[in-house]
Amino acid sequence: MSSPADDRFVSVINDPDGTINARLGRLYAKSGKFFLCIAGTHTSDIPGISAAGVNAEARRLTPCTDAEALLAGKALTAESIPVSPLGVASPVVITRACLSLLDIAVEVIDCGAFAPPAVPYRRAGSRVASCLTTGKALHIDEVLALFEAGKAFGAEAAASYEYIVLAECVPGGTTTAMAVLTALGWNVYGMLSSSLPVDSHDRRQDLVVSGLIKAELRREVLKEQPLHAVAAVGDPMQPFVAGVAYAAAEKIPVIFGGGSQMLAVYALLKALRSTASRDANPVLQNTVVATTKWVAFDPSARTPQLSAALCAPYVAACPDFNQSRHPGLKSYEQFHVKEGAGAGAAMTIAHVVGGCEQSRILAAIDRTYEELIGHNHAVLF
Repeated sequence: MSSPADDRFVSVINDPDGTINARLGRLYAKSGKFFLCIAGTHTSDIPGISAAGVNAEARRLTPCTDAEALLAGKALTAESIPVSPLGVASPVVITRACLSLLDIAVEVIDCGAFAPPAVPYRRAGSRVASCLTTGKALHIDEVLALFEAGKAFGAEAAASYEYIVLAECVPGGTTTAMAVLTALGWNVYGMLSSSLPVDSHDRRQDLVVSGLIKAELRREVLKEQPLHAVAAVGDPMQPFVAGVAYAAAEKIPVIFGGGSQMLAVYALLKALRSTASRDANPVLQNTVVATTKWVAFDPSARTPQLSAALCAPYVAACPDFNQSRHPGLKSYEQFHVKEGAGAGAAMTIAHVVGGCEQSRILAAIDRTYEELIGHNHAVLF
């Protein structure tokens, strides 16, 4: 088998120890499991923060409808799958298409969404996060319970599968990601991408500063227990996914499916594992963050620099949606929506694990778009 990144469909963005191709190569033809971890935060109600739904009410339903579309091939709770304010369809189209090319188990985990999906799922948490501006997004006991639940899920998955993918759907999650990274001591202004065509860095920074001022976090507390950052300004997905990776990556490869949000979870995991040396830490050596080129090369963000600062292994799937039959997919090339529901990771494993070439992946995405959206869906630009 050639190097997974040789044909540039999967592009290496940051490779801190020169092992990404080896990590990805270990996945070839292996059996895995794909977790879609959904959650909600009242941060998503703020106008102009997220394009994961046409309005605040729709954004609250996006996680459950994405889960329904992934498993059932249609929205069940809402009239249609989520679209952005400009009519661009959810990346769950990409994820469902790519997973259909693989023999992979798929499971939805509700970490604390506004509404449960009308498809089979497992519950890890039951509380939606308060807006991060309160400085009290979640109670620390809830965060610790989510982390422990994640570790139990991770140990279970590692005993049954040869690798796992941890994907997310959390509208407003790039803002909570920025907040948690800032709380952990990282200067990330201007670095994180979002679902909006042009990122609103100043707006997010103001929200984050407001929440952290109210939280009054103490550095010594965060050093002892980094999960206090999530309790102050995070969301329910973050501690759960960190917990899954904490346990599972002791034994099997773990792919974080997402961009800015999963880089934040990687940083959280790294903080939680800070007592172990890098050379003796199989958890960090067994992980890769996988996103799309629209996040990695977002002209209004700097996630490659963020991944370098975090020493995070970071790759991006690089399809050419200009070859699609559908304007709603071609719009991704203009940096609309960009990522979500593990779309980048799904394309990556379709290529690396399934051996699918770009033409087959794009054909599957076009076909799934027609099944979920229709032939004549219009975008508003």
